[in-house]
Amino acid sequence: MIAEERRERILREIVLRGRIEVLDFASRLGLSGMTIRRDLAVLADRGLVRRVHGGAVLPDIAEAPATGSRGIGSSARPIATIGLIVPDASYYFPPVIRGASEAARASGVRLVLGATNYDAREEARQLARLSENGVDAIMLVTARPQIDDQATWDTIAAIDTPVVLVERSAGGAPTSLRIDAVRSDHSYGAEIAVDHLAERGHRSVGLLCRESATAPWIVRGHARAIARWGLDATAPVVAAPSPRWGDGSTSDVLRRFLDDCLTAGARAALALPDELAVGLLGIAEERGLRVPEDFAIVAYDDEVASLAGVPLTAVAPPKLAVGRRALETCLMRLQERDETPSQRTKLAPTLHVRDSS
Repeated sequence: MIAEERRERILREIVLRGRIEVLDFASRLGLSGMTIRRDLAVLADRGLVRRVHGGAVLPDIAEAPATGSRGIGSSARPIATIGLIVPDASYYFPPVIRGASEAARASGVRLVLGATNYDAREEARQLARLSENGVDAIMLVTARPQIDDQATWDTIAAIDTPVVLVERSAGGAPTSLRIDAVRSDHSYGAEIAVDHLAERGHRSVGLLCRESATAPWIVRGHARAIARWGLDATAPVVAAPSPRWGDGSTSDVLRRFLDDCLTAGARAALALPDELAVGLLGIAEERGLRVPEDFAIVAYDDEVASLAGVPLTAVAPPKLAVGRRALETCLMRLQERDETPSQRTKLAPTLHVRDSS
C-alpha cells in the first residue's frame, strides 16, 4: 500500500470513527506504528488532522484549511465501500436495494451490488471476492432461504469483513461469530392480516404460501394469531410449489385451495405472494363468489396487490426501511467495531386495507 493510499485510509477511519488509534489501526493493516505516526505527521502538516495522545482526530472547523478533508464522503472519495449481495434484483428486492442505495448516498458510502441467482456456490465466491477487493462491510441476503448449514457460517467466518444479514435470521449462527441481522418481522405481518380478518367477523382463515424464505415465518404468525383469536385451527394451510412454465400447476393449486377453504367453512384467506392472491381472486370470481362479501382475500408483499380487479388488502413488508437500516448497521459496525454487541433487528410490516376484505 503506497503512502497516499494509507493516508486516505487514515482519513476515512477518522471520518468514520471520530478518531484513529495508532496501535490498533497499524495492527489491523499489518503495519508498524511508526509508519502510521509518520503519515499522521504529514496529514497534520497539511491541516487535515489534529494529533492527540495515541492517535489523531479531525481538526476543529476553525483550524481546518480551506481545502481541508473536503471530498471525504463524496462519490469520488467515499468514506467506505459496502457490498450488497442479493439472490436476484427483481420483484422483492428492488426496494431493499433502493433503501440501501439512498442511505449510502446520504452517508457518503459507495455501494457495490452483486446477484447470486440463488446459487450458494456463487454466494461464497462473491463473499470472498468482495472481501479480497477490500470492501469495508457486506450486506448479505443468502441464496438459501434459511441458513441451516455450517458451510454458510464457515464462509462468513472465513472472511475478514463484517457481514450484516438482510431479510434473513442470524438464529443458529455460532456464538463465536459476531454477525448483525436486519429483517422484516414477517410473523407479525401474518398476525396483523389474521387480526384484520378476525375483527371483521371471520372465524376461519386459510393460508396459501409459495415456497420461499418468507413462508415459514408467515406460517408461524398465522398459527399464532389463529390460536390467540380461538379461530378454527382446521382451516387449510397450503404450500404452493414454484410454478412450472405452461403446465397450469398454479391454477390447479389455487382451485384446490379454494375448494378446501369452502369445504372447511373458511370464507377468508391470506396469500403469499401478491400474484397468488391475484390468481385466487380470479378463481373466486370464476366460481361466482363476490369478494369480499362471499370470500375475503389479503395478499402478502403488496407489490402489485392494488392493481387487481378488486384492489387487494395487503401486508407490506418494510423493504425500503430494511435496506436503509442494514446500511446504517454496517456503518455502526465500522464505527464501533467490536465495542458494541451484535444487533438482531426486526422491522414491522404494515397493513394497507383495500376492497378485498
